[in-house]
Amino acid sequence: MMTLPLAPIVILARPQMGENIGAAARAMMNCGFSELRLVAPRDGWPNPAALPMAAGGSQIIENARVFDSLAAAAHDVSLMLAASARRRDLPIKSADPRAAAAMMLAHERNNTTHLDQSPTGRTAMLFGPEASGLDNDEVVLADVLVTAPLNPSYPSLNLAQAVLLMAWEWRMAAHLEAMAGAENTVGQAGHMPRPAQELPDARQASVKERDFFFQRLENALDDGGFFTAPDMSNVVKRNLRALFTRAGLSAQEISTLHGVIQALTRKRR
Repeated sequence: MMTLPLAPIVILARPQMGENIGAAARAMMNCGFSELRLVAPRDGWPNPAALPMAAGGSQIIENARVFDSLAAAAHDVSLMLAASARRRDLPIKSADPRAAAAMMLAHERNNTTHLDQSPTGRTAMLFGPEASGLDNDEVVLADVLVTAPLNPSYPSLNLAQAVLLMAWEWRMAAHLEAMAGAENTVGQAGHMPRPAQELPDARQASVKERDFFFQRLENALDDGGFFTAPDMSNVVKRNLRALFTRAGLSAQEISTLHGVIQALTRKRR
């Protein structure tokens, strides 16, 4: 049996019905996913309605972790993809599920570490509540917005369908990559293996680290009178968050930016 990489984390933001959480866990189990994180589930947790719907994925439900905020749920995540039925008017990278799967696998390859290197962080798939989907403040915390090219007259999927679609694309991409790797190994028998690709030294900032920086930046800008139009402040804040997210900041770069804020605000105090 081929060994696939560690599957991404599935994060459900503000899920509503226990039955849908259970069905999502079943879809995860179908595709070899195991780690489920819930952000502020509407009906609390544990939810007795989830377990019967999970079927063979009951262990995923039993091991699910609950968080109060998205940033806390993604504390060890450095690549997060947000699934949505609609494209947003936000300056954020976008992809379809197949391209998103390739992005996640590339990130996971780079996440393989040597003894003298630090992990670069996990990957995660983010899904919103059943009735409304993710809000813009949640989407802008993600690195990529993923929309599927479904029927434009009815592109909406239920929660479990959306999880299955994303998880299936990742599993197929990982399966094909593993097959190609096995064929290359057979074809190169008797030859010296190629050296491993050089990995970047810098650890990518996690979603939690980025969110903490965003909040500090916004507070400093607010204190300095930057947000002169209150009705537009939320839009400007989301655009600033998207700008820094697109840059793919490392943890060291985030630390440097904290120093920049400290220097710029010191005299003002």
